[in-house]
Amino acid sequence: MYKRQAFEFLAVDAAALAPAPGAACARPSYRPRDRGAKRKRDDDGGPGPRAARVAVVVPFRDAHVEQKRAAHLATFVPHVTAFLAKHCADYRVFVVEQSADGRKFNRGQLLNCGYVLAKRAGCDAFVFHDVDLLPSDDLGPWYAAKPRAGAPCHVARVWDRYSGNPDYFGGVASWSAGDFERINGFPNNYWGWGGEDDEMMRRSKTVFGEGFTMAAPSAGSLEDLEDMGIAEKVEFLRGHKDWKCNVRWELRDEHAATWRSNGLRIAGGDLGVVEVATADLGDRASKVTVDLALAGDWTDKHAPE
Repeated sequence: MYKRQAFEFLAVDAAALAPAPGAACARPSYRPRDRGAKRKRDDDGGPGPRAARVAVVVPFRDAHVEQKRAAHLATFVPHVTAFLAKHCADYRVFVVEQSADGRKFNRGQLLNCGYVLAKRAGCDAFVFHDVDLLPSDDLGPWYAAKPRAGAPCHVARVWDRYSGNPDYFGGVASWSAGDFERINGFPNNYWGWGGEDDEMMRRSKTVFGEGFTMAAPSAGSLEDLEDMGIAEKVEFLRGHKDWKCNVRWELRDEHAATWRSNGLRIAGGDLGVVEVATADLGDRASKVTVDLALAGDWTDKHAPE
């Protein structure tokens, strides 16, 4: 039996959705050699207050043997649950799996679904996390914290693969509920690899101001289970062009017109979550298989694999 869930948003003043001056948050160094240097912050220099219950939300699909996602998940869950137990007051891990729907992988909508489930479970900090990245112990305080208002944290800034791109927001990022809802979450219609993180940065700059920069740890590391550098990853994807989101530039051009109604809030109301199956992964971790929704627009024809 399918179950459709909805949830209530935090109250947000309409004026808060208008572009604002740049938020007060850490300005990370984008040069790998400087990442260990001390950064000047406008606040007390810490990652934020301790969260009552942290959610780690992982988008997942084991559709292509070359990606080894099942093996990654088998390594990720015991590592991250032990890590969270050590550092967090309380936690939940939600592995959100896309059903066998014949469509391309949709990371953004999966993460929105995971947010809905995590908020219903009483979580107040939300770490959106790729399954192939394992955090080092010195990142613990950043996972345990509730990000400060206007300062979502790009934990993966410590990762060499994309540390040179100031607008990259992928890999691992931590949000408060208020800020995630202000930007309306991830877009729902990026079918295929790539583009949804760029849209997150566009939304952040629209809401928090063009001067927005991400908070980030000054030290720490992530083990990459894919074990690929950026050049190798790009070459790998060239061999699988059908996996990519091939309309991300057209979607980029629609940002201003669509971001308010393409995310947690959609044209018909709130994004629903259709749960197909749930599996217990142990130690406050679960895998929830969900059916994703089409947008009812021109992007639907680009969804099939």
